[in-house]
Amino acid sequence: MKFFSLENPIWKFIGNLADFFLLSCLWYLCCLPVVTAGAATTALYYVTLKMARGQEGQLIPAFFHSFKQNLKQATALWVGYLAVGILLVLDLVICLQTSSVFAGAMFFTSVVLLACWALFITMLFPLVARCDNTIGALFKMGIAMALRNVMPVLAALMVTVAFFAVGVFVFWPVLLVAPGLAAYCNAFIFNRIFDKYGLSL
Repeated sequence: MKFFSLENPIWKFIGNLADFFLLSCLWYLCCLPVVTAGAATTALYYVTLKMARGQEGQLIPAFFHSFKQNLKQATALWVGYLAVGILLVLDLVICLQTSSVFAGAMFFTSVVLLACWALFITMLFPLVARCDNTIGALFKMGIAMALRNVMPVLAALMVTVAFFAVGVFVFWPVLLVAPGLAAYCNAFIFNRIFDKYGLSL
């Protein structure tokens, strides 16, 4: 019967949800130490970038292969970005508690810098998953590619925010698949960007 065929769209969708659930669980688990969140996100994109091209293999071995391979670089980049992000957020809080023209200007500047920070970090970890280079080179490439592809990277950022927002504020079970599903949707965007620079699989 066609309903029970593995090619049935319903079963393929259920199978994909199971993959996204598994990837999300792996991502949450590997993010627990916080400092390894960069490596976990890199591993997530390593798998989903392949899935978006129909080249997925065994998810768990592929995830941990990338996690171990990129642990040093991704962690160093993540810790640096995290420190900058915390400083920008603290600056916003201080500005909100101060009423002056200077504080207003600093608040606006911090908002702009935080928006840039979000764009750069959205581009960074898919790049680390796709490109083998030094930490400094990856940092510069991430910024340059984000600035040259602002709209696609912004779309990827909005997709990620949307999935987590729905999970937090509307329907919490979405959080069970949010990391994997968001990364998979974004993988199509990033694959197109990487193709432009000869970084395709």
